[in-house]
Parts: sequence; structure tokens; C-alpha cells
Amino acid sequence: MTLRLMGANPCVTLYDGGRATAYASVWRVDWSLRGKGHALVLGTPQCTRIIGPDGELGAWLGAEFNRHIRSVSAGIAWREPEFTLAPVRFELDLDTGLQASAGDVTVEISGPIERYLTRKDDYDLGGTPNILSTVWIPCRDGSISVGGSPLAGAIKLDEAQPLSSAFIAEAEVWCTADHPRK
Repeated sequence: MTLRLMGANPCVTLYDGGRATAYASVWRVDWSLRGKGHALVLGTPQCTRIIGPDGELGAWLGAEFNRHIRSVSAGIAWREPEFTLAPVRFELDLDTGLQASAGDVTVEISGPIERYLTRKDDYDLGGTPNILSTVWIPCRDGSISVGGSPLAGAIKLDEAQPLSSAFIAEAEVWCTADHPRK
């Protein structure tokens, strides 16, 4: 097993009916094979943007993780990313939520419902099996704004389960799996 990344990855996916309109994945990388830092990945049907102070780290996060995480992108196609070098403001409070911004993009996630320790031993990232463990926190509210204007759509929320397309993934650890694909 090879440890690849440790950190946090809060995400929001917005929907209009059953169609995803946008997603944002905000990274706090405490340690990785490519260093540490922050990045924000924004996907819309028109484009994929990666914003952060370290273009190499942001490109790696997008190519190795975000382009393969179907539950976040929800059918929005991965496109050749546009890169913006800019600082990422990342304010995470596990009691209240996340406020993050990078360049002209702002992401807000609030209203944690519950906290779960999860582990998936065969998470497929582009044909490479990975082990993912994280503290997963579904939330009641989430939004994405670009240039001060909210993007269209709303989160999907089922408090009975609880499931939400706005969530915090904290204490996230990615490792390559030793076992071959079957």
C-alpha cells in the first residue's frame, strides 16, 4: 500500500431537477506525494477550472482524483482544465461548515447533520484501485458563487438517510490498494 494523500475535501454538487449544474471540490492537502497546500476545482457543463497557489498540486488533484470521482461530478464531463494561480481561503469548522474562496469562486457548506467514519477498500480512480477513509459529514446547505453571482441549482438533500450533495470530507486518506482488480 502506498499513502497518496491526507487532508480534507469538502464538496458541493448543485442540481436543477435531476441534472447536475455545477460542482466544487475544495482541497486542503496536509500531506501528499505532490506536496501540501490548497486548491479549488470547479466543474460546470461549460468548463473545468482549477484555482490555487500551486499549479502542479492543483493539476495533480484534478487529474488523479476529481476527474474520476463520479459521485461529485454527477455526470458533468471532465474538460481540459483552465488554471488560475491564486490563493485559496479555506475556513473549516466541523461544527458549522466551510467557507472557501479562490479567485472569483466562493463555496459555502453549512449545517452538518451527522458525522461518519467511512472506508472504501476498492475506490476506482481511473482503473487504479484505492483505499479511501474519511470522516464524512453530510450538510443541510451548500452553494457556489462565481464573480459574486450564485450558480444555478440546489443541493440534493435527504435528511432521513442522511445524504447530501453538500458535504465535508475531513481526515481524508487516499492509498493505492495492494490487491489487483478483479
